[in-house]
Amino acid sequence: MRFKARIYVLLISVLIMSVLFAQEEFRIPESSYWYPNDLLDWSLEADPDAKYNVSQVPLQKRISGEKISSSASEKVKIVALSIMNSSTSGMPSQGRNDSMKVYPFTYWQYVDYLVAWAGSAGEGIIVPPGPDTIDAGHKNGVPVLGTIFFPPNVYGGRRNWVDQVLQEDEDGTFPVADKLIEVARYYGFDGWFINQETEGCNEEHANTMVRFIKYFKTKAPELIIFWYDAMTDTGEVAWQGELNETNVDFIVSNGERISDFMFVDFRWISSKRPNSIVNTLANSQKYNLSQYDFFAGVLLQGDGYNTPYFNLPKIQNTDGTLKLSLGLYGPCWSYYSSRTFDEFWKKENVLWIGNHESLVYGEKSVKPDWSGFAKFVVEKSPVTKLPFVTNFNVGHGKYFFVNGEKVKSTEWHNRSLQDVMPTYRWKVEGKPLNVQIDYDNAYYGGSSLKFSGEMERNDTALYHLYVANLPVTNKTYFSVAFLSEVGKVDGRIVLKFVDGETLSIPVPSMPQWRRYEYSLQNYAGKTISGIYLSVKSSAKQTVSFNLGEIGVYEKAASPKANKVQIEDLTFSEGIYAQLKLTIQTSEKAKAYEIYRRLPTGNELVWVSVNPYTYIYSLRRFGHENETVLQVVPVSENNTRGKAVSVSFKWPEYPKPKADFVVSNTIIKPGESVVFESKSSETTEKLTWEFEGGEPAVSHENVVRVTYNKEGIYTVKLIAGNISGEDVKEVQGMIVVTKNAEKIQNLALGKDTYASSFVPAEKPALAVDGTVENNSKWCAVGDLPHWLVIDLGKEYIVNRVIIKHAESGKESADWNTKDYRIQISTDGENWKDVVVVRNNLKGITEHSFPPVKGRYVRLFVEAPTQTGDKAARIYEVEVYGLEEQ
Repeated sequence: MRFKARIYVLLISVLIMSVLFAQEEFRIPESSYWYPNDLLDWSLEADPDAKYNVSQVPLQKRISGEKISSSASEKVKIVALSIMNSSTSGMPSQGRNDSMKVYPFTYWQYVDYLVAWAGSAGEGIIVPPGPDTIDAGHKNGVPVLGTIFFPPNVYGGRRNWVDQVLQEDEDGTFPVADKLIEVARYYGFDGWFINQETEGCNEEHANTMVRFIKYFKTKAPELIIFWYDAMTDTGEVAWQGELNETNVDFIVSNGERISDFMFVDFRWISSKRPNSIVNTLANSQKYNLSQYDFFAGVLLQGDGYNTPYFNLPKIQNTDGTLKLSLGLYGPCWSYYSSRTFDEFWKKENVLWIGNHESLVYGEKSVKPDWSGFAKFVVEKSPVTKLPFVTNFNVGHGKYFFVNGEKVKSTEWHNRSLQDVMPTYRWKVEGKPLNVQIDYDNAYYGGSSLKFSGEMERNDTALYHLYVANLPVTNKTYFSVAFLSEVGKVDGRIVLKFVDGETLSIPVPSMPQWRRYEYSLQNYAGKTISGIYLSVKSSAKQTVSFNLGEIGVYEKAASPKANKVQIEDLTFSEGIYAQLKLTIQTSEKAKAYEIYRRLPTGNELVWVSVNPYTYIYSLRRFGHENETVLQVVPVSENNTRGKAVSVSFKWPEYPKPKADFVVSNTIIKPGESVVFESKSSETTEKLTWEFEGGEPAVSHENVVRVTYNKEGIYTVKLIAGNISGEDVKEVQGMIVVTKNAEKIQNLALGKDTYASSFVPAEKPALAVDGTVENNSKWCAVGDLPHWLVIDLGKEYIVNRVIIKHAESGKESADWNTKDYRIQISTDGENWKDVVVVRNNLKGITEHSFPPVKGRYVRLFVEAPTQTGDKAARIYEVEVYGLEEQ
């Protein structure tokens, strides 16, 4: 038999599948989201995740600071409509141990309401805020609202969803409204933002919506309703950009106030609507409404502080103050448009502080013509009661620190642990220093404040940190944690009392963390009105120091945890565990630190504020048979109670699963390919056998193998551990032929068809050879999605490259997560040649044993990392040889 003929015979007879090994995903508690009828079916008893979604922090009282901007007004308010999570679906209730994207907002002092913006036609349209968002907002005195989002029809909106929400029983009750109230009260958030942009409604819908809101407010007057200026009294979607007779009924009905506030659509900025602000002011007066209950929309989502959707002069009075409140849509732009946390914090500072005349920050020159939002409002502070302790923890981190010691060396996020940040960023007298969020050094949690810069001898800096209203008794203590890495400064914390007296507390410079505690009993009866940081340099020098804690509190007994129970325990691959824990306490703690006992000492695995919590993906330590966990309750003033233990046993240690990938499978004589083991994590030893290759045997994880002679060769991998071995052997894996020089991209410009597509993003754009100018195939609708490439005739195919969303400069969250590459000779019967699970990459390359086929299908099962159901494929390249 001739060599070429032998190739094709073997190709037909070889089983062709290359599976990328993937860990089974754990099912952890998730934040809620519903379609209307799903919400009607929801109950506490039937929802296993409900207790994990309850906020643990009541809404704190706030006070205002002094007016430090000439444009500020205490009457002006700000609402932020922020995408707090990267998707509506699939978001962990309390965070988890990874770097999943969640917006770590901390400029709460400028916000009066936060709407946790979410919802999509493909996931759910009624979305309460997650408990971590509620906790962070409440800790700062900010009410947090959920979203009721009726999408525009072009984004999948359905009028029947409006009908379902507005379903009214014969007795005048609204079942969905009752459920919305039940959810808000149980989860502990503060109301709902209603955004009705679905077309096809009529006047009766509008009238029913008014009754719906009135019913809601009558039954739950403590909950907030925020109305979006989209639907009018005719039921049509017609954004007004002002308060007028077409939308006032959703605010005042027959002389009765129903909605609390209105977000005025961005169209107010248009020069074609010169009277939009004047009309809003006139109508608010006509209906005896405060003009500051109307929030002029500012669109930030796409461009941030480069937005064209902000006509500042139009809403400014002659003294620089604003005529209306501000409604910010998408201030989270600063986070989702950034690739690093350093970039995020710089953008966040510019976005909020802008060209504020009294506040200093390092990026002030980045956008000198940007006003920012801080200058229009008076800063507010929740530092109004004891205990007050902050470690400047922003709610996520690269590590976790306890008392200055690193006890966890992996990333985490849990915004429930976020501390109250300084009221002013930064109001400083004297020499301003650079101030940063430091993720590499913290006293407690994941971050501290780092001050650095050059100081001359006798240079001083006085930072106004907190506006406060803290009563002092003879049992009150003050604490501060300080670290001076470079240079020495005379550091002091200055407490200012309401009567004008001050107390200066020295903070010695030390090259490691030191916590100092002082009694304030000599100041009993006084009230702290401000907390300051003062530093003075004794020489010309570079300085760098960190502030890791400020606390004012009364000492109390340590909290107690009586018992810890494992409510649910699942394993993956025999080496990963997920646990749901219930912590029974006689005295509630601020937080619960959960450690695992190791031969090398205790390791922190999780911290929760909720006694119902979980541990995500706990890795087995070696071949251990049992893991012991210890739960340590932590009080409001950071004292720790006695640890309570609980343990679980692991299943039998599993045998490994052998698997590998290869860089190419058709090569010329003398060329090399790279093999990489993708065997399971339990693998302890590897043995490769390469027929016809040099080397013939290897024990390395990654091996470069050279094939000098034409032929068809088998590859074998043996993975072993103490429990046994597993073998993966692929016959005909490597084809060595002089014809390899003729390999080309067979898909370029070929005919395509797909399950669905957006008119401007057709299947043909996935084989046009470019990712520029948004050249992609985009599929929408129900899953799965698929794209077929007709190569025109049968070829020998061995390699496919896929360019996902990130290759086209879109979000990495939209890279295809789960998919298959399939080959067919007739376009009807398909064989998997590659199966991918949990892909994160923007470009993926897949080589597999050569196979004959005319049709190549990309079969998409999970199109994104989130719940977004749109597939975005910029290019599919198919490589192989013409049959000869």
